Amino acid sequence: MRNYLVLGFVLISFLANAQEVEKVSVEKSLFGVQLGLISASFYYEVQLQRKIVLRAEAGLDLITSTKDYEDPEIEDETATLISPYLSLEPRWYYGLDRRKRLGKKTFNNSSNYVSLETSYISNKTPLINNSDFDVVSAITVIPKFGIRRAFGKHFNYEFSGGFGYQYNIFSTNKGCDCDHNNTTVDLQARIGYDF
Repeated sequence: MRNYLVLGFVLISFLANAQEVEKVSVEKSLFGVQLGLISASFYYEVQLQRKIVLRAEAGLDLITSTKDYEDPEIEDETATLISPYLSLEPRWYYGLDRRKRLGKKTFNNSSNYVSLETSYISNKTPLINNSDFDVVSAITVIPKFGIRRAFGKHFNYEFSGGFGYQYNIFSTNKGCDCDHNNTTVDLQARIGYDF
């Protein structure tokens, strides 16, 4: 009887260990460069939890802005500029477990994600400005949904989109009667290289 009890405990412990599956997690740290349709950037992702990272990004953005005149006699002006930006974005890679369960790759954070991107776009120091009027700097907060996939050993592609809030930074003393509060749309298609 004693042998049966020992054998039973041994079998139960083996079954309990068989139920424990190694959980997949995001990379501890990941950095690289990405080139998009309207942006180029350097990024760094650091793991906060098993599926959550904090992404810091610095880059250049292509921006267009229009100055509207109330007088119909005066033609509206459009400016195109390339400006630097900084962003901080917590990301939750929610699809990691499902991809692992289906036998798909999860390295270099290959998964779907949701995030909250907060960016500062500095239009005070544009690299290129093709007009004679200044475009104001802005802070944006955008909830986003995205898809990130790695291919090869170091390459990745990413599609993301979101709709959020933009706060324009300006002084009314300089003659700007613009709105401080706006809505903004962010759609990205990028290809990148992970170091």
